[in-house]
Amino acid sequence: MKKNYNYLVLMLGFAGFVSAADNWFVSPALPAIAKNFSVTSAIAATIITSYMAPYGLLQPVYGFFADKFSKESVLKLIITGLTIGTLLSALSPTLSILNLTRGITGFFAAGIIAVSLALIGDMVPRELAQNYVGKFMGIVFLGQGLSAGMGGLLTKYINWRASFLFFALLAFLSAIILYLKLPNRKRISIISPKGNFFKILFNIINTPKGRVIFPLAAIAGFLILGVYSYLGAYFVDKIGLDYLQSGLIIMFYGFACLLGGNIAGKIHLQKMQTIILGEILSLCTIILLYFAHSWILCIIGVMLLGFGYIFVQSTLATAAFYVSETDKGLSSGLIGTGLFTGGSLGSLFGALILSTLNFNYFLAIFGVLILILTVLTFSIKL
Repeated sequence: MKKNYNYLVLMLGFAGFVSAADNWFVSPALPAIAKNFSVTSAIAATIITSYMAPYGLLQPVYGFFADKFSKESVLKLIITGLTIGTLLSALSPTLSILNLTRGITGFFAAGIIAVSLALIGDMVPRELAQNYVGKFMGIVFLGQGLSAGMGGLLTKYINWRASFLFFALLAFLSAIILYLKLPNRKRISIISPKGNFFKILFNIINTPKGRVIFPLAAIAGFLILGVYSYLGAYFVDKIGLDYLQSGLIIMFYGFACLLGGNIAGKIHLQKMQTIILGEILSLCTIILLYFAHSWILCIIGVMLLGFGYIFVQSTLATAAFYVSETDKGLSSGLIGTGLFTGGSLGSLFGALILSTLNFNYFLAIFGVLILILTVLTFSIKL
């Protein structure tokens, strides 16, 4: 009889949900934060960079220490840091201090997904791994999708500090659950890596599988998350929706990630076929949004992007477990770094496009790039 790991995934998924939501809920609150501190929204947006920079870059570092010591202990420590950082953000009296507290929050949040994935890789049998990774990542990106709507609602009807307090409360609840329900396992020598961080990092990246999945994660993050970053602005500027309507539609991205995560491991496709399917669905999003003139088409497009992203991401995250049997945390962290660093660069690339061109060109350029990636992926073996 196969063991059911749903409880483990729900517990870890809630922590991942909070870490993903803790960044993305800020977007709809930016105008209110800017007004509070008497700056422009562009200047207030530095708090997103303050969070995302450590969040993307430090994931492999946390993965390394989780492999070397105890994944459970590291996870409990960083969810505590996330809770404190988010609470301090709510109390920040100046924008400079808010940037500092967001950096602290991102510093701790960076490890949650990587360490959780490594725990799943340790505890779940190989033949079930993608199914449970998909469920975990679906919950995580449900947080990313829902947070835009929740942040917008709290900011509109209370204030932006209420949004931070709400997510600090969620982080606190997650910490309590992990401390009470996630016991430390006995140390297993095989998962204690030998060598320094950079040597192990180089060896993992330079494996045959590593040379495929880590660059692919960065490119997928650049293109798919690059598009996702501008969905709200597209719905407001191009379709004519208001901020709350835009946030509510983006929530469907989270629902699609949750649903897609539950079926990613059950569609009986090979890994590269699942990735190609995700890329094709992302391309369909571009085409649909290009011709969209109603909120119904916007919802369908957002959901296709959610399915596309989770099919690609969960497959790459599962493949990372088996790059190195002794360094699963570091391998998982590298996937996260690729995706989120790629996503940050994709957002910057999108900003450069929109600084001189309109959204039609934005979608056309990203569509062509996703099409090229899809064609090239057919020639890759994993």
